[in-house]
Amino acid sequence: MNSGELFWIGVGAVLSIAILSYLIEDNFLFRIASHIFVGLTAGYLVVLLINEIIWPLLIQPILMGNGYGRLWMGIPFVLIVLLILSQFPRFKGFSSYPLAFITGVGAAVVIGGALLGTLLPQSFAVVDIFDPSGWDSGSNMLWLTIAEAVIMLLGVIGTLSYFHFGRKRNLLNERSLSERPLVFEACGKVGQVFIGIALGAVFAGVFSTTLTALIDRILAITEFIETLLAGGL
Repeated sequence: MNSGELFWIGVGAVLSIAILSYLIEDNFLFRIASHIFVGLTAGYLVVLLINEIIWPLLIQPILMGNGYGRLWMGIPFVLIVLLILSQFPRFKGFSSYPLAFITGVGAAVVIGGALLGTLLPQSFAVVDIFDPSGWDSGSNMLWLTIAEAVIMLLGVIGTLSYFHFGRKRNLLNERSLSERPLVFEACGKVGQVFIGIALGAVFAGVFSTTLTALIDRILAITEFIETLLAGGL
């Protein structure tokens, strides 16, 4: 291991110890390490945006594109200029136009992604699992396939019922609303179980990933100390 590698391993070990010091209490070492991390992340994102988005997708089409392409590239360029001008108090109102455009596009992407990437595939999966043509009637595990289909259907119905916030009207007083129907209330209780299992699985995945990163940092610090001791320092 050369001196350059040893230096950067030492920097990583010091920063790791500074972050782990937060387990004791909030201190200036943790704040310094956090500021370094945020600064490096911001700098990396700026360079990435310039090299991967702004230059190839905005500047180059304006400089080397035809008239039609330059016209279309003029729209995001104007929005960027308005967003930059909004940082000055005198032109603060200009931010509403680019922010409205970004919000609309972002909402469309999120809704489209959730619909096409999650809701519809999961709905088709629930329907397909009840298709008898896909079952192996000669298998001894047929009952297990049917049980999985029933459990999946209960999970879907229960979860959707849990997020049903409708209320039935009280016949004695049309203005007041009573609790939601008993059917949705019962199915919602079942949905709570499935939601709890899903959140528990997500938490277990996040915890195991974090624990793996912690073990990796501890091993890196141990390796750095062993390298220093082996070098006679």
